[in-house]
Amino acid sequence: MAAKNHRRVIMVPDFTEGNPYQKLLSSELETLGIEVHLESYINSYFPFSKLFSKYPEAEVLHLHWLAPLLHMLSWTSPNKAKIRCLLIGLDCLWLRLKGKRLVWTIHNKFAHELFERSVEMLLRKVLVRCVSRIIVHSKTASKTLAKTYGVANFSEKANIIFHGNYDNVYPEPVKTRAEMLALNGIVSKDVVILCFGLIRPYKGLDKFANAFTEFTSNQHLHLVIAGKSEDDEYTEKLKLICNSSPYLHLNLGFLDDQSLSEWINAANVIAIPFSDTLTSGSVLLAMTKGKALLLSEKCKVFDCVPAQGAIYFKELNEIETKIQNLTTAQINNMGTINAEKSKTYCWSLVAKHTAIIYFSNIDFSDKIKVN
Repeated sequence: MAAKNHRRVIMVPDFTEGNPYQKLLSSELETLGIEVHLESYINSYFPFSKLFSKYPEAEVLHLHWLAPLLHMLSWTSPNKAKIRCLLIGLDCLWLRLKGKRLVWTIHNKFAHELFERSVEMLLRKVLVRCVSRIIVHSKTASKTLAKTYGVANFSEKANIIFHGNYDNVYPEPVKTRAEMLALNGIVSKDVVILCFGLIRPYKGLDKFANAFTEFTSNQHLHLVIAGKSEDDEYTEKLKLICNSSPYLHLNLGFLDDQSLSEWINAANVIAIPFSDTLTSGSVLLAMTKGKALLLSEKCKVFDCVPAQGAIYFKELNEIETKIQNLTTAQINNMGTINAEKSKTYCWSLVAKHTAIIYFSNIDFSDKIKVN
């Protein structure tokens, strides 16, 4: 536990359920003597002031994802929601005048949920102008956001802090690769491409799977999609596609940490076929586990993957040509390159750089742990 009289930070929203990101960041911040309070957004005209009222000794409010806040704004008309966006901006400025700091980590250009775009854009532009500092995970993401939001001072506030790795976060596999593949009737000598995580229509997994039904030159290549789906109609669509080929496999259901570790271990390549986000924990997890990557060109915004560690495609019809001649040795080498690179993304450095943004007048160098 951190010592008394230490620094205090409020972090919102609390997305620790099913996502290790905030837990890993908070844990390392606490080693620097920073107490982190994970909270939910409060439905109020001045939601950030309400949070500081709950934690009056806190000095920093660290915003992450905006979807819950946008959900609250969606309860009223777009015009009234826009007025509330402006009030949130005033809330930020008032708190800054009182000596509080507001830091926003921008994980994606827009929320995955379909909110009224004009309201969301206004909220994002207001926050860019009114928060103290901004954190993004790559230089390319910073340039993308500056262009997307069209706010002149974006680059002045933006700070680049990489996404940390997942070293020692997930348990070691209990089931062997052969045992996992046998669940889908796949033999160990075949090459397995894995898509894992929550199955949502915006990820375009149906289009990705459908592209594999056209493959003709490689009968030892399998695509496995594993994860939970909450959209019955989309699930049925995926089932139809995967049932049309013996080389497509759909494993529906929540992946606990053990199962996820075992599926990643069983795969040769991890695929992120469609991405409109600015970072990806899945990519960092795959790199940490020493896996080759198959990525959409859009994923180059992440800036974290070595050029030799991934195969990129612009169109789905390019995939077969790009992967058909890869040997197992080449794939394994890609994974080794990714694993080595992932070691440089340690959470102790993420926390140190974040703490400096919180409290720019404090030197944390004597407390930094190097993994």
